[in-house]
Amino acid sequence: MAVYEALVAPEHMEALVRVEDLTNPRLRSLQRIAQNMNENPETSARLQNWNLAPFAYGNPEGSTFFGEETPCLELCGECQTALAVSVTRRETFLSRTDEPPTGLDMRRLKTPVSGRFWDLRAQGVQSSRAKCIELGASLPKDADGILFRPAERPSGTALVVVNGGALGKAIQTVHYRYIWNGRKISQVYSFDEKGRKIEADSLRGDLDVLVA
Repeated sequence: MAVYEALVAPEHMEALVRVEDLTNPRLRSLQRIAQNMNENPETSARLQNWNLAPFAYGNPEGSTFFGEETPCLELCGECQTALAVSVTRRETFLSRTDEPPTGLDMRRLKTPVSGRFWDLRAQGVQSSRAKCIELGASLPKDADGILFRPAERPSGTALVVVNGGALGKAIQTVHYRYIWNGRKISQVYSFDEKGRKIEADSLRGDLDVLVA
């Protein structure tokens, strides 16, 4: 079903879609980059929706090292770290909206990255938001982003990418279902060949709980 099917008569659908496309920031960024970089949206990694959207839409809450004014994409080096970060952020959102118990289906993306990154992993997890913003402001001009230890899983590795050109083409991988009990995400089910049920709290630890 088209997004606008219930809003307008069929004969007006095409015109409405064209108007919406004119004001869609993702599509405008897509067109601008495609023209400036002479890239084909069908084959370009940078123009993939998942790679383009973080640079086209601002995040009002900012990211780990930057405010809303600095577009970037945050990735994780390990699947477990990515799940720990994702679960924490989904919990924050669901808590704010007082969501009743539900299951939330998510999809993991695998994105190759190549570039020059400022390595802050030896510093461990930063002690405060102010310190993170201070470090972000000190990012070397020739760096494509920052390697760091995420608070959600301090033993893992995360990466904030500020240059979309450092991203390879993302690949869709495993589906997961997050079980929200009305207060927290208690369990994560993986829809892979193992069909694993994972205690959400265990994702934050050093032990690799995804190998079983």
